[in-house]
Amino acid sequence: MPGAIVTAILGTLVLWSASAIAALTFAVVLATGSLSRSWIARRPADLVILLTRGVPTSLLVVVAGLAAMPQVPPAWLPNPFPGTSDGMALVGWAIAVALALGSTGHLAVIFRSGYRSLGTARLEQVRVLGLTPGQRFRLLARESALASLAPTGARLVHHLHNTGFAALFPIVDLFGWVQGRSHETFEVTRYAAIGAGVYVALSFLIWVATRAVEHRLGSRRGRPGLPRIVPRVLIGSRT
Repeated sequence: MPGAIVTAILGTLVLWSASAIAALTFAVVLATGSLSRSWIARRPADLVILLTRGVPTSLLVVVAGLAAMPQVPPAWLPNPFPGTSDGMALVGWAIAVALALGSTGHLAVIFRSGYRSLGTARLEQVRVLGLTPGQRFRLLARESALASLAPTGARLVHHLHNTGFAALFPIVDLFGWVQGRSHETFEVTRYAAIGAGVYVALSFLIWVATRAVEHRLGSRRGRPGLPRIVPRVLIGSRT
């Protein structure tokens, strides 16, 4: 059993990592598009955000898994999912994409809100400083991250829990292991407690990582950088 649970935990971590990275990447693209002044970029981005937030992740996983099941994985497709057979590699990737889409819209709204929290004055200040688009993007992303990290961490924890939907298919993961062992031994309470403990531990690690990044970014705010706009008040004038 120790080897089986380790494989299941690794399977969950791989599935979470692959889908979370994809979700964060998609979310940045959609958030950037939804903030564009051009309706050609803004409206499609807003529509995709609306759809990915409105469709349940479980439905996305079921549709993706059923669509991939009959297909034969191409020979070049890697299988990074521990314990999952090579014949199910395509299903694993399809579920990872579905999980990513399930979180993309929520993360995009978080990133967009963090950007807007900087305020109009700061955004206008950065625009007139003559920075390249890349420099401006990195600067604003770093500053808005402080407002976005806490809800992003919460969403990534929820994303971890959503990986349990992979148990609907022959993909090795923690929830599937709990379900399988409970059916085999009828010791539901025991294996549910083990699974809950592992999920809590993994969720705590995600929270710690998020807090560490938040602390790192917060400590940089005191370093020299672009000045903030401070209103000047003349001596003897009324405020």
